Amino acid sequence: MSFLRLAPSDEPAFIDAASGEATSYRTLLSDATALARPLSAGKQLVAVLCRNDRFTLTAYAATQLHGHAALMLDGSRPVVEHVDTLTAYRPDWVAGPVGTAEALAEGRASIQARHDTAGGELVSLRGSEAPMDPELAVLLGTSGTTGSSKYVRLSAAAIAANAGSIAEYLELTPAERPVTSLPLHYSFGLSVLNSHWLAGAAVVVSAESVIQKGFWEAVRRNGCTSLAGVPYTYQLLERVGYRDLDLPALTTMQQAGGALDRKLTRTYHEHMQAKGGHLVVMYGQTEATARMAYVPPARLSEKLGSAGQAIPGGELRVEEAGLDLEGRMVGEVVYEGSNVMFGYATGHDDLARGDELGGVLRTGDLGYLDEDGFLFLTGRSKRIAKVFGLRVNLDEIELLLREHG
Repeated sequence: MSFLRLAPSDEPAFIDAASGEATSYRTLLSDATALARPLSAGKQLVAVLCRNDRFTLTAYAATQLHGHAALMLDGSRPVVEHVDTLTAYRPDWVAGPVGTAEALAEGRASIQARHDTAGGELVSLRGSEAPMDPELAVLLGTSGTTGSSKYVRLSAAAIAANAGSIAEYLELTPAERPVTSLPLHYSFGLSVLNSHWLAGAAVVVSAESVIQKGFWEAVRRNGCTSLAGVPYTYQLLERVGYRDLDLPALTTMQQAGGALDRKLTRTYHEHMQAKGGHLVVMYGQTEATARMAYVPPARLSEKLGSAGQAIPGGELRVEEAGLDLEGRMVGEVVYEGSNVMFGYATGHDDLARGDELGGVLRTGDLGYLDEDGFLFLTGRSKRIAKVFGLRVNLDEIELLLREHG
């Protein structure tokens, strides 16, 4: 089965940040096949306890290369905290670090077997005999639903489409060396891996945080070329004095996961320009696999505050629009593209449902498109209050207040 066009080459697929040890695409494919061997021939649901390490990357690749579905969970949390999710989704297997079987047993899971693998364990559970949609590939938690059993159902085609779009507008090549600055159970973090694997690049895998000195030593030592972050990441970068660090190879910064303060956006845009690089501001949702829009770096100063134009292969429009106080047509943002999810799930019984959206996603975000087709977000559709008969956008009020101190 094809997955992100992975081929058995001797080029590195990922590099351990601490040791500098490289794992080739050939070895990745071999290790993934070996890890998947205990799984039955039928489609299986594998809960992957995600960490930024070799085992997680191999387990993820194993599920995708062999037609299984991966339920991506936060591996930094104790297994007991995932009991409700495991009960709701009844996975056939759990792939996690050494000690996973013991932790599951303490949580009273019904363990059938355990297979030790390099760096982790593959644990067989009772699972469910209910069918799954054959196109289902990945289940990702939605932003803001920590502790919820609500997950997004993504197909292999959606993952490949979004990875291809991202690789195209970022102009990724095999020479890129991104670092895992975000978790892999988070759509933005996983999209960095997917898009760079599609481009044949090597991902530098670090278990450390951007606030740790060892992280930056590894970035410099491994010649990392790009860093991805959410708004909070950029606040942390300011605390650690990122702009004073000597990182000549790092020429691309990506930002998504919410609106970044305009002042900070301009600061990092100018900082990257000065060193011959660029900042790419993006907009996305887990429901669209990851990305839906981006701002070309050459137009960032001109379009400051914009969420961007539609990614290659996608379309943005505003529906049920009405004029705001400045005469702009503001309404709900609707995205259309092959990277849109099949729908939501709250348990295993939902995994048999096929595509319920037909590639059309009503984002729940409010905004408008300017004359060049660039999207500007103004808030969420559920964050509206009616005061003296007037519709007041609470997000827009908060933004105005924030920009005035």
